[in-house]
Amino acid sequence: MEIQQGRAPTDADMLDLNWRLENISSNIGLCNDILKQLVTLSSALLGAASIFDNMVTPNYINVGVMFSFFASLIIAFLGLLPFEQVISSNTPANIEIYKQKALRHKRRYLWVSAFVLVIGFGFIMGELTLKMFTK
Repeated sequence: MEIQQGRAPTDADMLDLNWRLENISSNIGLCNDILKQLVTLSSALLGAASIFDNMVTPNYINVGVMFSFFASLIIAFLGLLPFEQVISSNTPANIEIYKQKALRHKRRYLWVSAFVLVIGFGFIMGELTLKMFTK
């Protein structure tokens, strides 16, 4: 059996590895912060939409607006839940893959929540535009 020869990682290799791991970790934290803000924004808009129901007159549009804001709230909340997966932490590559999956998972929830929030605003803007041109 032959003994394998290797070399120690260079400073540049270690810097690259540490930067990638720190960058992914900070992006996960940033996604969590944005998801928290989406929860706050969606819940405030849902409350405002339920109080100011005369802003959007047709009930079906009002239901669409409230449903969009509620869906955005739920999706953002689900995105805040911890990402769990069983991994082997023996190698840095496994940890990096886990963090990449966690970031991808959170970003998916973030984008879907934001998109649904924009749909709610689209309902409002469409209704206000129709009111403006029909008067």
